[in-house]
Amino acid sequence: MAYAFRLDDVRVAYIRISRADLPSEGLAFALRLDGLEQPLGPAVLKQDTLSINDELCGIERILQRASNRQVSLVVRGAKGEVENGILHEELVLFHHSFFLPFVDYVKAMPVGGGPGAYEKPGLLAAFTHACDDNDMLRFWEAHHARLAGHKNLYVIDHGSTVSPRSVLHPDTNVVPLPRGETDHANMARFCGHFQRFLLSQYSFVLHTDADELLVFEDGEAALLAKLAGGGFAGIIQPGQAFDVIHDTRAGNPAASPAEAPLRQGELISAQRSLMLPAEGIYRKPVLASVSASWLEGFHLVYEEQSVREEPGLWLMHLQAADFGLLLDKNRRWNALRQTEADFRRCPQNGRPGDRDSLRQWFAEAYADERLRPLPDCLRGKF
Repeated sequence: MAYAFRLDDVRVAYIRISRADLPSEGLAFALRLDGLEQPLGPAVLKQDTLSINDELCGIERILQRASNRQVSLVVRGAKGEVENGILHEELVLFHHSFFLPFVDYVKAMPVGGGPGAYEKPGLLAAFTHACDDNDMLRFWEAHHARLAGHKNLYVIDHGSTVSPRSVLHPDTNVVPLPRGETDHANMARFCGHFQRFLLSQYSFVLHTDADELLVFEDGEAALLAKLAGGGFAGIIQPGQAFDVIHDTRAGNPAASPAEAPLRQGELISAQRSLMLPAEGIYRKPVLASVSASWLEGFHLVYEEQSVREEPGLWLMHLQAADFGLLLDKNRRWNALRQTEADFRRCPQNGRPGDRDSLRQWFAEAYADERLRPLPDCLRGKF
């Protein structure tokens, strides 16, 4: 039987197998569960020990699905070398060192239960993180305050030159945070910690970017009733995700004349008429009653087995809802300094940063056959 363990670097997992005679090159490795194989990340075999780059916790995510079932390691060679290409397969036992780096003793503390246990006083908190995005933050605040109330809104101000405190409602909580170089993994990490902090007092926590609004097609009161009544549990992702598109074309059929820049204090659905389906990853896990560990960009969580989709929830992305605001945002992002590791993963300096290139971006959006009008079920909801 093989066994998995970790040493000092938590990003690397090791599996010691029962054979030392396998070739060191030309092999592929996977974990098999219920007949399905999940390829392992970059891996190197030296004698009887396999070292795996497990920075994204791929092995742990397989184990989430395993429950009490057994997982086996599959080693494949070149096709035709052996039947099915399998050179070796054996069950894997996990040593306690494999999990030790992930033990969180705060979460492990006794929390009580049954009569007399602590009851969370809040139903729903909403939070976001932003840097120098005060105009969009005002739309985020106005929308989510109707759902959760200002006192249950939290804005992590990640190094703004002009504090959001100067433009937001006095009851909205602003948490200042110093800013280093831009690093999306760091952002995901501090937001994950903050979500856990809020879950100590709230039954549900909502996190979106500052230019994203969560909309329930049956309205805020129905959503709150569903949260309070046990209709949601775990980690929820909206079943619908769309980009709201600013129609700047004069004399177009949908809006004549062209739509004006967004006005604060008015519903966006009364100012905009078009939307475009967002890519699949924009159906993000945003609402949770349990801890959520986001990957960079907040499109996915490690706890993928706890995610369920709610078809009545919509995530409306406002990045393209105002030409001028998007142009300013793109210029800010193009000028940001990223860590070297962040730049390798997701360079941010290639956004359309002049009017002509952004107009071209919008022209392509208008020509997209998926472009459609806002549905009636969303009118008046955001």
